Parts: sequence; C-alpha cells; structure tokens
Amino acid sequence: MHKPTHKRKKSSAPVGALLKATLLSAAAATALMLLLALLLYLEWLPESVIPVANAVIKVLSAGLAGFWIGRTVSENAWLFGGLAGILFTAVTTAVFSLLVGSFRPTWTLLSDVLLSFAVGAAAAALTAWRRAASNPPQKA
Repeated sequence: MHKPTHKRKKSSAPVGALLKATLLSAAAATALMLLLALLLYLEWLPESVIPVANAVIKVLSAGLAGFWIGRTVSENAWLFGGLAGILFTAVTTAVFSLLVGSFRPTWTLLSDVLLSFAVGAAAAALTAWRRAASNPPQKA
C-alpha cells in the first residue's frame, strides 16, 4: 500500500534568520559602543561626538541586521530586514532599560524604530537584489 507523502511546509517567516540578524547586530552595536567608550576614555575623541556616534552606531547596526537578512532570505527580504531592524532596536532598548532601571517611551524611540526599519529594509532589499543579480536562474 502506498503511503501518502506530505511535504513539510517551510515557515513563511524566517524566525531563525531574524534572531541571528538581531543578535549579530546587537553584538556589533555593543562592540562599537565599547570602542567608542575606549576612545572617549583615552581622550582621543571629545565628548561632543557622543550623539553623532550613537546615531551612526544605530544606523550601522540596523544595516547589518538587514544585510544578514538579505543574505539569507529571498522572498520579501525588505520586510524581514525592516523587522530585523525593529527587533534590534527593541532588544537594545530593553537591555539598556534593564541596565538603567527604567523605561520611558519617547518620540526619539519612535524615530529610532522607524529609522531602524527603513535602514534594515533597504539593506536587506539591496543585498537580496545583489545576490539575485549575481546568481541568475539557470535555463533548462
């Protein structure tokens, strides 16, 4: 008797890729913040660079999350890249709030979420597009 074979459906949301991208970008942000702290401690940078450096670190880290998603997800990469950017912001905000001992939602946090979504989505879309362009489908 022939047994029916059922193919397992792949999850439509690449949860593993989102988690990896979030953790990778959070680790990169932590390393960059530690480097900034060292440069400030050694007085190689003035304290006035802190706001600009924080913004640059957030953008680079959200872009890294999107880049990672773009390397691993083909369909709707921009959406998952944006989600990875938002998850990066959520995780880093949660960790910082736990360290400080309080959480205050602000307009700055909302702008960080929107910026992280935009940068993550753009990085993922560009990475997925570049990956697809370098590997054209083979004709039979």
